[in-house]
Amino acid sequence: KKEKKEEKDDDENDIIFTFDGKTKAVKIKELVRIHQMGKPIEVEEKNITVMALNPIAKQAWELRRESIELVKKLGEGAFGEVWSGKQKVRMGKTFNVAVKVIKRSGNNEKATTELQKEGSLMRKFKHDNVVRTFGMVIQRDTIMVVMELINGGGLNDYVKTHKVSMDDKGSFAHDISLGLGYIHSLNCIHRDIACRNCLIDVGRKQAKVSDFGLTRQTDVYKIQACDRIPIRWIAPEVLKSYEYTRAADTYAYAIMVWELFNDGATPFGTMTNAQIKEGIMRDDFRPQFAADVPPEVTDIIGKCWKGDPTARPQFAEVQKALKKFKKAGADEQEKSPALASNPPSSDLQPGTPVPKPNNKNNKGESTKRRASKPAKNSKDKTLKSTRKK
Repeated sequence: KKEKKEEKDDDENDIIFTFDGKTKAVKIKELVRIHQMGKPIEVEEKNITVMALNPIAKQAWELRRESIELVKKLGEGAFGEVWSGKQKVRMGKTFNVAVKVIKRSGNNEKATTELQKEGSLMRKFKHDNVVRTFGMVIQRDTIMVVMELINGGGLNDYVKTHKVSMDDKGSFAHDISLGLGYIHSLNCIHRDIACRNCLIDVGRKQAKVSDFGLTRQTDVYKIQACDRIPIRWIAPEVLKSYEYTRAADTYAYAIMVWELFNDGATPFGTMTNAQIKEGIMRDDFRPQFAADVPPEVTDIIGKCWKGDPTARPQFAEVQKALKKFKKAGADEQEKSPALASNPPSSDLQPGTPVPKPNNKNNKGESTKRRASKPAKNSKDKTLKSTRKK
C-alpha cells in the first residue's frame, strides 16, 4: 500500500510504504525489515483479523531479548560493544555469556547488517578452538550475538601480564592453528588474525579464535575501498592485488605467533606503515624471534610468512610441526619433576602473582625451553629474517 507523505515544502512529494497504515517506511526493504524484527501487522478495521497461515517456528538459535541480561561492559569499538551477561534458560537457571551489541547512538544501519552477517556465520562454527555462539537476538531494534564467555581475556593482554612458559606459548600457537584450519575447511577467510583477536580459556589452558567481523565465506575476497587493513599483519600480495585468500591468513598467523613468543610486542616495532608496506615485499624483511625460541617454531613460521603465497604451508602442516614441539615439551617435563611441580602460569587467574620458574633440572643443568625471553629491543630493532634458506 502506498501513501503520499505529508509535504514538507512545495517541491517535496515523496512516497512512503506501509502494510497496515501505522508502521511506515520510505523503502520497502526497510518496512519488511521492521516487521521481520517483531513489529506486528495491525489493521484499523475492527472486524478484520490478521493471522499467519503458515507460521514459521522459532529456530533454536533465536533467543528472546528478555532471556539476556547485560552485566558489565568488557569493551567497545566504533559501532559495537561487548558485554558480559547472563542467559536465562529453563527452570530459572542462568549461565554466563558474552554479548555483542550495536551502540544505540547514531545511524548504525550498516553496523547492524554486519553484526547480523557475523552472527549468522559464527553459528556454523563448532570447534573447541573457535569461540562458540549460542544464538542471536533479532527483535525490533535489538540485534545481539550471544557467545561463550572466555575468562582469560585477549591473548595479547594475557601474554603481557603473565609469565607464560615456552611450552604454553607453543600450545597456544597450536590451538590457534587448529581453529584456523577448521575455519578454512568451511571455505572461510578470517582476515583479521592477531593476538588481540584470540582468547584464552584459563581453566582449560586453551586458546580460541574469535572476532569474526571481517570473516567472509569465500575463496577470494576483493578488498573494498572502505575496508580497514591491519598493515602489520597483512600479507604482501594483498597490497599488490587487493585480494585476500586463505594464504594471507597463514601469513597473518605467522605474525601472530611472533607476537605470542615476544610477549605481545608490536610487530615491526615503531616503524611506520609506509616503511612496513615497502619492507614486507622482501622475504628478508620479517620480525626476528629471540634466540631461545626453538627451531620447531621458527622453521614452520619461516614458511608461513614467505612472500610467495603458493609456498606457504596448509594449516595441517603447521599443526603437525607444532604438535611435535608440544610432544617434545611434554617429554622434557616428565624427565624434570622439579619443573613439573611448578604450577603452569596460565592456570592462574588474572592478577595472581606468578612464582619464578625453576630453570634447573634434577642434575642442576639449565633447562632453556621452560621460559621464554623477549627479543632484545624487539620493539625498535630493524627487523631481519629469522633464518636464511
